[in-house]
Amino acid sequence: MTASALDDRSRWEKRYAAGISNEAAAGYLVQHADRLGGRILDVAGGSGRNAIYLARHGACVDIVDIAFNGLSFAVAVATQERLQLRAVQADLTNLPLPQRTYDAIINFRYLQRSLFASLQDALKPGGLVLFESFLIDQQSVGHPRNPDFLLQRGELRRAFAHFEIVDYWEGLTDEIHPAYVARMLARRPLVRWD
Repeated sequence: MTASALDDRSRWEKRYAAGISNEAAAGYLVQHADRLGGRILDVAGGSGRNAIYLARHGACVDIVDIAFNGLSFAVAVATQERLQLRAVQADLTNLPLPQRTYDAIINFRYLQRSLFASLQDALKPGGLVLFESFLIDQQSVGHPRNPDFLLQRGELRRAFAHFEIVDYWEGLTDEIHPAYVARMLARRPLVRWD
């Protein structure tokens, strides 16, 4: 694990060790949850607010995150409620994703551009990706400010250009705190695109 990944892991472990709030699932996920089912991957899922929501609605969810403390909360809830949830502690910069495995992938407020191709390949043909991440405009209202973690306008749509874009939106939302985000629901084609 790189020094940067260790620093990132340490920061998230401390955050989750300080206490985990029982946050509701992301609004964009709730809006499209009826389209998602089967085996789902939650990328950088933290303490599992979205994974738990999907598992409670009958999905079999794999949640991946770098922080053990967050994942242990998700596992405790899943165990208590007998939900189908499998937690994987891993640094996503080093984790190879299985190909053509998931019916859906969700990615909320986490941006790792090097994962775009792997996420696309990890979906079964016809599978859905539900993605929400911060836009570059976020610098004007708060965290994060590092451009490495901020999408350019239209970047998400371009990254999934071979997918059928079912829903796409960019702008300012104030669901919890004001934030500039890009939101996308897209479907992998039934046939290979390259």
